[in-house]
Amino acid sequence: MENAFREALETGEFAITCEMIPGRGAFEAYQEEDHLKMKAIYETGLVHAISITDCPSGNPAISPPTVARRFKREGIPSIIHYTCKDRSRNMMQGELYAMQLRGLENLLIMSGDYQGSGFEGAGRPDFDLDPANALRLVSAMNEGLVYHGKNGDVRETPANFFPGAVVNPYKYREGESIPQYLKLEKKLICGAKFIIQQLGFDARKMQEQLFYVEERGYDVPIIANIFLLTKTSAAMMREGRIAGCTVTDELMAELEEEATTNSFKPGYARARRIERAAKQVAVAYGLGYAGVHIGGVGLDATTVAEVLERSKELALDWRAHARELSYGKEGGYYVYAPELDEDGQPTGLNTREHAGMGEDVSGRKLFKGYRSSRLFHKLFLTQEYDAEGDIVGRKCMNGLLAWNMDRLDRKKGVNRAHGLEHVGKTFLYGCIDCGDCGLEAVAYSCPMAMCPKSERNGPCGGSMDGYCEVYPPTKEGGTRFCVHYMAYHRLKRAGLLDKYTSFITPPNDWTYWQRSAWSNYTHGRDNCAKRIPIDIGFGGAPGGLPKDGAE
Repeated sequence: MENAFREALETGEFAITCEMIPGRGAFEAYQEEDHLKMKAIYETGLVHAISITDCPSGNPAISPPTVARRFKREGIPSIIHYTCKDRSRNMMQGELYAMQLRGLENLLIMSGDYQGSGFEGAGRPDFDLDPANALRLVSAMNEGLVYHGKNGDVRETPANFFPGAVVNPYKYREGESIPQYLKLEKKLICGAKFIIQQLGFDARKMQEQLFYVEERGYDVPIIANIFLLTKTSAAMMREGRIAGCTVTDELMAELEEEATTNSFKPGYARARRIERAAKQVAVAYGLGYAGVHIGGVGLDATTVAEVLERSKELALDWRAHARELSYGKEGGYYVYAPELDEDGQPTGLNTREHAGMGEDVSGRKLFKGYRSSRLFHKLFLTQEYDAEGDIVGRKCMNGLLAWNMDRLDRKKGVNRAHGLEHVGKTFLYGCIDCGDCGLEAVAYSCPMAMCPKSERNGPCGGSMDGYCEVYPPTKEGGTRFCVHYMAYHRLKRAGLLDKYTSFITPPNDWTYWQRSAWSNYTHGRDNCAKRIPIDIGFGGAPGGLPKDGAE
């Protein structure tokens, strides 16, 4: 069967997808109803694929590959949301083999929502790979994954996956926004062939994402997220129950007015939802997006057709509608300066000029322990690597530490007790004794212990006002900052942002579980020796090409 979605993106046709949210159970009536709705949407001839979510909000649901296989039998292309949650890397690889066997090619790879309700409570979090490394796995499978067999290296039959990734441009703090784009670059370098953005309602942020990708030298199709928003779903977003979505007071007031009017004027709220979504589509088309991804409440063939037909009528005046779709946070951060009309009023779009980068973090406890951690690292852990990851130089007392680690390993074995090291790191960083320490890569906020999703290469899209998705801000204040928000500001203040922009961190190697991380580090066994050199950010090479010509 032809892959209409992939062909549309590769030929420059404006791609349209619609989102299906499978629920719990295998034979519940609504499962069949939702399937028939999506089938009817595809049969309108207006869309290129049905996009299937993977356990949204972290709750159990029928698996996307199962739904996609049924669609395939009916001649309907699909996009499988493939999340990194609830899966070890071996399980992911096995599932990818199964999708390869069944000809399921389109993958949207993301972290996924944190675990929600399950049997007898919440499940154990398992985020073995982050999206960047999951994309590396898929890319390796496309090339023919090589593994070491009994008689030497074995190359598998190449797959034909079409992997995509997500990004959330709707962030209104510098320390959230810039790391989102830096992680996006890592995903592109790791093999993402298309991007679908998180949902939002701000034309400036829509344009900002396009400007950033263009400025950095990437040629990748980007798909805008269009959502038919209701008062109920907006309230859930504001409460953090749907992570990573910003609904401002202004937008919420409009939705409340629509709901109130709808009580004595039936159909009013629905008409307003369609109008708002149609304006989003028109703006996306006008800005130059490669397509749109339509989701939300009440999605059916009639609604999709109405949204797309109305968007054509609005397309000629899309700039005016961009001004109307300005639901950003007052005083929020934007990468680019605002565009003004002849009267000096904002147009809802951007200029190409960079805005200032001076987020006020006073009163936010982001730097506790950072200086002492840096000092300890400088004194004991500073070592240099060559292009192959071999240690070629040691500074200060690193040589003494390496000598002692080697002595202890030879005397007591690599599985020896290392209580002093572990107790100290547990007290300071909450260490889980993974043995493959990523502290330095995230500015001494442990990505394994302090990030619920174990994100080593950048933030997920769910943070809110700088706080972690799992520990969001409350009326009394925030409970836990996102580790990458902290890392960005720590490194920026220290003038060391290259620690964030110069490499991709490999996944944790669980061979070293409960072994001395200092020993693995000084012996060149851990992730520090395996980092992938890149050059991203505004000062980086176009397209994030590897530094020094490394491959």
